[in-house]
Amino acid sequence: MQAVHPGFTSQRQALQNADGLRRTMMMSLAVHVTVVAVLFVMPRSWLVREKPLTIPVTLQMGSPGEKTGGLNPAGAQPIQQVAPPPPRPTPLPVVTSPKTEAIAVPTKPPPKALPRPADTPPDKTTPKPPTTGAVVTPGTAAAATGSTGQSGISVGGGAGGTTAVLDANFCCMEYAKEVLRRIEARWPKNQQEIGETTVMFEIRRDGSFTKPVVEKSSGSTMLDLASQAAFVDLRLQPLPEQYIGQTLKIHLVFPYKR
Repeated sequence: MQAVHPGFTSQRQALQNADGLRRTMMMSLAVHVTVVAVLFVMPRSWLVREKPLTIPVTLQMGSPGEKTGGLNPAGAQPIQQVAPPPPRPTPLPVVTSPKTEAIAVPTKPPPKALPRPADTPPDKTTPKPPTTGAVVTPGTAAAATGSTGQSGISVGGGAGGTTAVLDANFCCMEYAKEVLRRIEARWPKNQQEIGETTVMFEIRRDGSFTKPVVEKSSGSTMLDLASQAAFVDLRLQPLPEQYIGQTLKIHLVFPYKR
């Protein structure tokens, strides 16, 4: 193996160092050239920051109009005459409501005093002749009833109600009125026809009664049936103890009016 001369080694290192320095300088020069070229090509606005454009704004107070004064302050202007006081507002007239004419209301004259009724004239009817007979007797009727039908006592007949003709010797009128009240409560008196039906029936001692019989027809079958309908499911009290008879015969008149 041949030995290397020391001078040759140092010379080779020097050449290598010179090549490295040359390469570094070439790279630096290329970088600087590139930067200069970029600066020439790049727009100027990238490097220079422009100030924003400001638009002046003018504020004006008050309403626009013709300029009548100068630029002097208001306190420096001369006073030429005294300003008159501001006019007072004119008062509004008072509105008055129109007068309404009074309407004359006719007054009614006071009612005339009715003439007082004269005294009741005396009854000029012809008195009934006295009942005559072979012997004077007091009779068995409790009162003169004025009945023109069957003989006996007439009970009821007020305000379009039924009228009952009883035996003349019947003692107890309160019992007879209760019988009429119970019959009228069941009587269909409102009918389309007009007439009068007489029905006869007898009440027994225990309060039961015989089947009502049409004694005098009104001429209408509907009215006769309406009179008999008042006895359906009818309940009566027993005969009074004061009455000595075994049955009480009643002639009952049903009037149909409009």
